[in-house]
Amino acid sequence: MWQRQAANRPARDAGAGAQEGTGVWSVSWFVVSPGHRRSGVSAALLEAAVGHAFAHGAEIVEGYPVDSSLRPRAGPADLYQGTVKLFGAPGFFTVSTAVSGRAVMRRRR
Repeated sequence: MWQRQAANRPARDAGAGAQEGTGVWSVSWFVVSPGHRRSGVSAALLEAAVGHAFAHGAEIVEGYPVDSSLRPRAGPADLYQGTVKLFGAPGFFTVSTAVSGRAVMRRRR
């Protein structure tokens, strides 16, 4: 799933001059049926979400995946936000690891 976040800067004009769709969008979680996990579905969903966000004016797409190298015993309930490997493959880069075992990753347009 994805969601749009407000940009971290004040709008010049909250009325007619404001552009809808700009700022940071987030890919916050994935739902994949157990029988289809580890088959590329999450990667396809991520690419589709990124494409949708950029097509609708996003400047940055952000995710909050688990770093499975630091949390090797993470189960399905922990991995619904994806993994660092999943986000790294299509060009996301890490901007923060402030929470142990989690990363904030971004991809710019």
